[in-house]
Amino acid sequence: MKKIIYILTALIMIAAESFAVSSSNAGTSTAQFLKLGAGARASGMGEAFAGVANDATAIYWNPAGLGGIERGSLSVMHAAWLDDISYEWAAYAQPLGGFGVLGVGVQYLSYGTLTKLDSTGLEGDSFNPADMAASLAYAKKIGSFGVGINLKYISSKIVDTATAYAADIGIQQKLGDKLTLGLAAQNMGSKMKFISEEDPLPMNIKFGGAYSIKKNWIAALDANSSNDNDITYGAGTEYVWALDDSMAVAGRLGYNTTAEDTGGFNGVSAGLGFTYKSYTIDYAYVPYGDLGNTQRTSLSVKF
Repeated sequence: MKKIIYILTALIMIAAESFAVSSSNAGTSTAQFLKLGAGARASGMGEAFAGVANDATAIYWNPAGLGGIERGSLSVMHAAWLDDISYEWAAYAQPLGGFGVLGVGVQYLSYGTLTKLDSTGLEGDSFNPADMAASLAYAKKIGSFGVGINLKYISSKIVDTATAYAADIGIQQKLGDKLTLGLAAQNMGSKMKFISEEDPLPMNIKFGGAYSIKKNWIAALDANSSNDNDITYGAGTEYVWALDDSMAVAGRLGYNTTAEDTGGFNGVSAGLGFTYKSYTIDYAYVPYGDLGNTQRTSLSVKF
């Protein structure tokens, strides 16, 4: 197992060294929907989740976080995106006794119905572009250390369809009772080809930590180094009020630098959560400046 840990760590660091980190590379990768995140909880915390990830959404943020799941975990999300775009995400994680945790996930982005135009500007048939990614993940926790991998099939449809394959690998280490560090390499894989043009996937190295200020209050910070942008940062906090043994309310605030060039009010995010027994509903509000505002709602269930 130690050899596996060393190999995974080495692969992540090699991927980090290979990334050309510069805003001049903006627009040079495809399948941008892979950056849209998963779960309203993480969105409300500024997407600072590499060290926090401890439920089914870990499939997206850091697959190593799946290793700490002790019960079946289902998470579904709907996001009212910009204009008529809608974004859906769902995942399920199942512990396998002492053999780790297996997870599956699906991302789906619909751009609505569009109309074709010919070279003269005349309207033609309508079409429905969409993006999709299906994931299969596995994680194992060994003491305070977790490792995980996520394999993806990615499909992007305009009129024709292009496909690609990718993998995420991650590690997560708990240091003492308060601090957890996470490191993940995301979207490492093949290029996506439309007709004759090939473009790389939006590969990213995510490194972050979560600190437990109190038992019911955490703070988190992430840094992201991608192949098509400058380094970006996310920071967030979550405070949970226990109403009784079966109910709790959570408040979240976050900030992320990804959308800082969109003008207007951007970067800040806020969220709320309500838990009753094994059910949790989360909501997040994320503005994108002059582009508009997005809202995300999640439902999570533990079995």
